Amino acid sequence: MEKHSLTGRLQELGIYNDFYMRRELKPLASVLKDSEQINCIITGVNEGNRKLVAITDQRVIIIFSGALASGEIKVINANAVASYGFTKKLLQSSAVIRTSKEEFCFTGTQRSLCDLFNWAMEKIISNKGK
Repeated sequence: MEKHSLTGRLQELGIYNDFYMRRELKPLASVLKDSEQINCIITGVNEGNRKLVAITDQRVIIIFSGALASGEIKVINANAVASYGFTKKLLQSSAVIRTSKEEFCFTGTQRSLCDLFNWAMEKIISNKGK
């Protein structure tokens, strides 16, 4: 997917202003398939690092693009997602995505994106096996 297509989708979702300066968007655009559609993006702290979580209609993509490190990308296919949750708090909201083998907890997430996160995760759960 090209970056301008990604920014267009972020504008459709109403979250472009929150993420247009994130350095993770460039690697995200290169990882996305042409047939994939972004449904939500959040950021949060996981394992001591701020990471970007992109939820598409087919998978969850976790990107860490550190200032000093080369970064890393973790992909969770729809079939691997076992459960998810979002805890909405005034200052320290958090999101969790569980597979049968791992749990990814992100603290300090954007509280305002709770509904979008839940909607996107419900879509990915409903796409299991497709």
